[in-house]
Amino acid sequence: MKRKKLPTLSSLEKKLDKVFSEYIRRKDADEDGTVACVTCGKLFHWKEVHCGHFVKRQHRAVRWDVDNAGPQCVRDNLHMGGRQDDFAIHILASKGRFTLDRLMAAKYKPVKFTRAKKKKLIEDFKEKLEGLNA
Repeated sequence: MKRKKLPTLSSLEKKLDKVFSEYIRRKDADEDGTVACVTCGKLFHWKEVHCGHFVKRQHRAVRWDVDNAGPQCVRDNLHMGGRQDDFAIHILASKGRFTLDRLMAAKYKPVKFTRAKKKKLIEDFKEKLEGLNA
């Protein structure tokens, strides 16, 4: 009997990135799908924005932290380097100093996301997306 091949960690990470990104871009959208960029405030349809990160994605401890991400226009996220100062102002205004300090402190903490942890996060964000459709 052949054993079922387990999904690779990188394939799970891609799925997790995709579902996390969609959740972040849709969670604050109105009934028409319009959402404001967290750094410039301009309005876009959720499909036209990126999932921007305050602390860059390479810092795994906060890569999939909802407090660390927000809908961000392509201009600000790619061409303006993420506009970190404006992103910090958004976090301070919407979530407070504690959250900003927590994200900065967690930035360099070593974490290991197991296959099971990634699968769990994928399912959690899929559930949250289904809740947005209801």
